[in-house]
Amino acid sequence: MAAVTERDLYDAVLRGFQVCSLAIAGALLAVGSPYGSQTSYRGRLAVNGRAAWAAMELVSPAMLLYAYFGCPLWCGLAAVQPATAANGGSLWSARNVLAAAWAAHYAYRGVAYPLRQASRKPMHVGIVLAAVVFNTVNGYLNGRWLAAFAPAEHQQPLGRYVAAQWVRRGGGMSLFVAGAAGVVYHDAVLTGLRRDNSNSNNNSKGGYAVPHRGLFALVACPHYLCELVEWLGFALLSDSPAAWTFLLNAACNLLPRARLVHAWYRATFPDQYPESRRAIVPFLL
Repeated sequence: MAAVTERDLYDAVLRGFQVCSLAIAGALLAVGSPYGSQTSYRGRLAVNGRAAWAAMELVSPAMLLYAYFGCPLWCGLAAVQPATAANGGSLWSARNVLAAAWAAHYAYRGVAYPLRQASRKPMHVGIVLAAVVFNTVNGYLNGRWLAAFAPAEHQQPLGRYVAAQWVRRGGGMSLFVAGAAGVVYHDAVLTGLRRDNSNSNNNSKGGYAVPHRGLFALVACPHYLCELVEWLGFALLSDSPAAWTFLLNAACNLLPRARLVHAWYRATFPDQYPESRRAIVPFLL
C-alpha cells in the first residue's frame, strides 16, 4: 500500500471543504443568521462578542502563515519543502504578496474592525468554535498551496507574474484592491451610524438604523458584496483551487445572510427602508 503523502491529505481536505459550502448555505437558510443584528442570545454559552470575533478571524492568518512557512501538522507524512524567499524565491514574489494580502485582510477584520465598533453583541460559543474550525482549514489550504503546490511561476516578482497574463491577473489584483477598499468603507458607514445612534436619545432599535451612503443606496449588504469581489480578485490573481473553494464557501455564507439581513431591515424599519433596495446584488438579488 502506497504511503500517504501531504498532497493526498491536502486534496482530501480540499474536497471536504468544497462539500462544506452546501452545508453552510443550508444551515443559514434553515436556522437563520447566528450573529450581529440577527441574534439576541444571552445564555450561559454566550461569550464576549468583540473578543470572539477577533479570535475567530485571527486564526485564519495565523494558520496560513503556519502552513506557508512549512510548519507541518501532518506528522509522519511526506511534507513538501516550501518555496519561500528563504529558499531562493523573490521577496516580492507573487506568492509572498498573496500571503501578505491575506494576512492584511484578516488583520483588519480581526483587529481594526472590532475595535472600531461601538459595541458587539455576545456570540454563542458554538458559533465561535465553528468559525475557528472553518478558518483553520481555510488558512491551511490557502497557505499550503501558496507554499508548496503553486506552479513555479508564482515565485516570480509580482510585476512579471501579472504581466504574463495581465488581463486575468491584473483584473484580479484590481478587484482585490477595490473590494478591500469597499469593505473598509462600508464597514465604516455601519459602525459610524451605529455609534451615532447608540449615543443618541433615540436608541429604541439597539443602535441600528437604515444606512444610505455608498452602495447602501442600492443594497442592504454592500460590505458582503465587496468582500465577494475581493475574494474573486484573489482567486483570479492566484488561480488557486483553495482560493476558488474559499470564494464558493464565502458566497454560500454571505448570499443567504444578506437575504436575512435584507428581510430584517424590512421588518424592523418598515417605513424607512427603501422598497427598491436589494439584498446584495444591485437591481437583481
